[in-house]
Amino acid sequence: MSWPTEPLGAICEIVSGITKDSKKQGDDYREVPYLRVANVQRLQLNLSEVKTIPAKESTIASYRLEPGDILLNEGGDRDKLGRGWIWQGQISECIHQNHVFRARIRDGKAIPKWIAYYANTNEARAYFLASGKQTTNLASISKKNLSALPVPLPPVDVQETLVAEIDTQLSRLDKAVTTLQGIQAKLKQARASILKAAVEGRLVETEAELAIRQGRTHELAAELLDTMDRQKNKKSATTSETAAPQWDAPTSWEWTNIGHVSLKVKYGTSAKCQERGDGIPVIRMGNIQDGKIHMDKIKYLPKTHHEFPEQLLRKGEVLFNRTNSIDLVGKTAVFRGDSPHACASYIIRVLPADGISPEFLAITLNSPFGRAWARHEASQQVGQANINSKKLMNFRFPLPPRLEQLRIKEEVDRRFSVLDQVEATVQTSLARCGKLQQAILKRAFGA
Repeated sequence: MSWPTEPLGAICEIVSGITKDSKKQGDDYREVPYLRVANVQRLQLNLSEVKTIPAKESTIASYRLEPGDILLNEGGDRDKLGRGWIWQGQISECIHQNHVFRARIRDGKAIPKWIAYYANTNEARAYFLASGKQTTNLASISKKNLSALPVPLPPVDVQETLVAEIDTQLSRLDKAVTTLQGIQAKLKQARASILKAAVEGRLVETEAELAIRQGRTHELAAELLDTMDRQKNKKSATTSETAAPQWDAPTSWEWTNIGHVSLKVKYGTSAKCQERGDGIPVIRMGNIQDGKIHMDKIKYLPKTHHEFPEQLLRKGEVLFNRTNSIDLVGKTAVFRGDSPHACASYIIRVLPADGISPEFLAITLNSPFGRAWARHEASQQVGQANINSKKLMNFRFPLPPRLEQLRIKEEVDRRFSVLDQVEATVQTSLARCGKLQQAILKRAFGA
């Protein structure tokens, strides 16, 4: 089906918003809520955090949003360009910033949802990208180019019929997405429960229980620590005797701390890395996700960098993210790479002593107990949380015998593997939902 088109500027009055200026003040200014790019999402508005800005009464009158106004982002990263939705008057006297365009329909040529839905189609997004200004990872579109967006314009009664059908189809799709996101939340809870059971000694049969059942002797965790101390030529730590346990654990386990069971605890390199890929890969805090190291968006240092080989990682080192947001600080993974790598200074390197499983240390630090400890111990600095190496070395945890550590690691891997398969299926389904959303819009607009 082919309909005549009109430029968006002929259908709507398009206005840029208020410019943020810290110098604005005085008796003729007052604070009012305003919408930013972060508030204007694709096919929805996120009003969980709406900030305020000082503005004159005349400015407020010019930029005050009215129900039915269409909000479209002027720019940001490529995915933000042109995305938007409809204002329904959720907050009184709300205005918008200059990086958000307001499109207000005039002369009754269209209904708001028709314009808003079309602006979020792949066809409109392609126009925004082709007509916008592009820099590295950023894009923006001018009011002039936005106004020239060609919009298919059937009669209003046809728009209303098609919008009603789009609403119905997308509502069904939203329910499917909500269900899938609920499964993701349950998978996250399941992982936390597995890690909690692991460090409480409930995930596998303990070495003590297994030895009794098999009629044999077994190594105690205390004996493991004694052997390790002799190898390190140091006296046994006394922290387990002088401090109360942090959570319940089998009596056959022994309380200790990271510093006691480590041969080395040090920071990664603070050298500035390059994006070119002909040097040594440097693992940064964004590469540690869900207990694993993801080798995407990697940066590099030259192979001749003066800190090498001292800053080259050894297989089996535990990497602890010491600086991040309060929710992410303390995330941990084990380096198992076969080629030379380094890590950034926002990561603490922990080299466990013989008999200490790196994976068990990571399991403990990633467990609900480890995450709670990290949130409690982190110091806040301008939106970032930090845990220094001294605090990490003092982190106390119950240590199982060596063979039990390995069996716990294997059982965690086995259960996580099952959850990973489910997670992959959910991710595939969510991606399919995203494609179906565009398919619904494409069919409605006859593209």
